[in-house]
Amino acid sequence: MRKRTDRWRAAVACIALCGVLTACGQKEKVQDLKETGITKETGITAEASEGENGGGEPEIKIENGSKEQQAAGTQGADSSGTGENGYRIIRDQTFEANLNPLGKVTFVSYEPEAGENSTADARFELKDGGRTVAVLDGVYKDNNREKERFQKVEAVSFPDYNSDGFNDIIIICSYLPMSGTEAGRSEVRIYSGSESGAFTLEKGLSEAADSALAEKTVQSVLGFLGAGKKNEAPAGWKQAYIDYLQAQDGEEWVGYQLIYLNDDDIPELVKIGNSEAVGCMIAAYAGGSVVDNQLNRLYFSYIEKGNLLCNSEGNMDSYYDLVYTMTDGQLSLAASGYYGAKDNSKLEFDKNGEVVYQYEWNGTLMSREEYSQALNAVYDTSKARDGYAWEQYLSREQAIQKISEMQQ
Repeated sequence: MRKRTDRWRAAVACIALCGVLTACGQKEKVQDLKETGITKETGITAEASEGENGGGEPEIKIENGSKEQQAAGTQGADSSGTGENGYRIIRDQTFEANLNPLGKVTFVSYEPEAGENSTADARFELKDGGRTVAVLDGVYKDNNREKERFQKVEAVSFPDYNSDGFNDIIIICSYLPMSGTEAGRSEVRIYSGSESGAFTLEKGLSEAADSALAEKTVQSVLGFLGAGKKNEAPAGWKQAYIDYLQAQDGEEWVGYQLIYLNDDDIPELVKIGNSEAVGCMIAAYAGGSVVDNQLNRLYFSYIEKGNLLCNSEGNMDSYYDLVYTMTDGQLSLAASGYYGAKDNSKLEFDKNGEVVYQYEWNGTLMSREEYSQALNAVYDTSKARDGYAWEQYLSREQAIQKISEMQQ
């Protein structure tokens, strides 16, 4: 009987010991979870709301959670904060967003680890849980920069700037020079979304925004893109002009001006040459592209929204007034007048000491007074204005900025 009692006591002791060991193991697991800081609530969300422009773009909202929540990062991203191949997650620029057509995804920003590749640029991915949905293209090959290093991600936004029904992505990053005392700079990246859920880096558009904007914010980029504006002139004219300006020779053309020659809401672009030989050129948007019209020498005037331009120039006692109208972006000659000396080596003077010129309008010889009347019958000089003011024209960058800010 005593042996059976001893066996019973030994069994009870074993059960108790197992319970203690199990409890210790559970305590260690709980402690491990607390140390890693993993929780279900991240404190970082992205909510879709109607913005000022009515585009319904997702607006990023970062909430202040507990220390454990802030340390945990965002669901769907690596909770340790480390990425792959020398990158780590940027927590304050990693968040959930509801994008069309992808649905609810996590936008993850990565920065290069300190002490790793100093020329490495930031990386950006979209994740659905643990699955990578998209990796955004970098600006440079192999995502490396030569003369500057990544500093930080300043802003991220998901508008539908081109109104195609799919969210696009705007990212603004800042960079510091690798050497020297030059100040850092900000850079705009614009990615267009698509029906397939892929995002394309619009490199030309991004570079144009960089050139045009002195202060780079999401709002200034949206203003540059014309997002949310209603009743615009035919889509594309602003970007066509910007692309056109980007391709111009900075030495051949000293400045630019915007004028309204015909009666539509799209301006014409004046290019001012660096010499009389180069002259001026009138660029007009028509049929989805920019059309060039070369003028003789540098001076011209026009009647605003009257669809009349007069190229009045000449030298060495030979002058002209060429009156043009514009159709489908092309200037066509409406009337022409010429005046000057028969032989400028043997000038004749009247009793007042003025050079005697011959006047011809549309091929008919006439007096000076008749010439003036004929010109004004076609082109009312009292309504004319100069095409530009010398040294008061726009630089290429200023012209791009002005076009980007226009309402039409």
